[in-house]
Amino acid sequence: MNRKMILLLAAFVMIVFAASCQQQEAPASPLSAALSELSGTVDAKQAADDAFAPAAPGTVLQANGQIQTGDDGRVRLDLSSGTIIRVTPSSIFTLTSNEEVEGGLATKIKLDLGKIFIILNGGSADVETPSGVASVRGSYMKVEVDPETMDIYVTCLEGNCSVSNPAGTVNFSNGERAILYHRDPVTGNWTAPNVEPMTPAEFQEWLDENPEAKELYEQAMATVTALAQPTEAPTATPSLVTATASADASSACFKIIEPAVGASLPKQGRVNFEWEAQPGAERYIITFVDQNGNRAVIETTSTSEERYIEILPAGGNFSWFVTSYGADGNEICSTESSTFTKPQGDPTQRPSAEPDTDPPACDPNDCSGACPDYYYCSDF
Repeated sequence: MNRKMILLLAAFVMIVFAASCQQQEAPASPLSAALSELSGTVDAKQAADDAFAPAAPGTVLQANGQIQTGDDGRVRLDLSSGTIIRVTPSSIFTLTSNEEVEGGLATKIKLDLGKIFIILNGGSADVETPSGVASVRGSYMKVEVDPETMDIYVTCLEGNCSVSNPAGTVNFSNGERAILYHRDPVTGNWTAPNVEPMTPAEFQEWLDENPEAKELYEQAMATVTALAQPTEAPTATPSLVTATASADASSACFKIIEPAVGASLPKQGRVNFEWEAQPGAERYIITFVDQNGNRAVIETTSTSEERYIEILPAGGNFSWFVTSYGADGNEICSTESSTFTKPQGDPTQRPSAEPDTDPPACDPNDCSGACPDYYYCSDF
């Protein structure tokens, strides 16, 4: 073998060796979480540990590590991916893995018991529970395991959420919640998950547990209550006329698809509001106007928005239009106004910022019905 061949062979071996070292030195997306804001009893266990030990601020939980909180325990976890997870009392939580996927990182975690709040910073998160999987792509999701029934309650304050079990999958979004029912222990059958609006108490829970959710909470509650409250100086009608005029001035402006003009909508249930895509638009704002001039707005990046019509509790005649905005934040144009009618609904009350007071003490010998246990009285 001549000298030139030997040098080429040596160079090839060095290149292969260097590439091998680079692959070994660059593991894909390690996952860890730094603990902070600890209160009460919070224990941690790394994957290699045999038992839980008290956690301290600054503790870094590695992949497959676990957190266990007592009846008074709370902790914030800042994941290496930028996501925040808040673990509430009486919870058992496992940090599973991070994987590179198209569009970002897919974080996988496991919740055996208790309740967690996820504030996602890009990518997606899957939460494995005893009764199925809850997922979020976007921002804010809560997952709670009922310790008695093992049913799973998931609220989606903002973002694109979904839940799934062997009976099916449902998708839901801003201001909605879903329930994952545990498998029937007698028949072994699963019940498909269902979706419904978040309750005022659930909105309040987000506000109480997550300072980061304050702005979203106020936006959500403003949407829910805007048309239930009269305003002293309605300003929607002039705005609506201006928007319509700008739409008429441009033949290239997009148009509303559904509901049809003059549609009669139900008192309750989901309604899809859809429009054409506007070239160059990065986001859209839907404006609803009631017969008294009160307004409510919803912002989205898609060309449709499916909502429970209960967000408009007042009955009567409504108009609505959609305004498109470009990447620079400037308005492009607005659709022509469309109209619909709906019956009077049951207004959603804004939850009180003050915690509920304890109920008055009961006399166990009172058989009048004032106490919950009155049916144990001697009359029975």
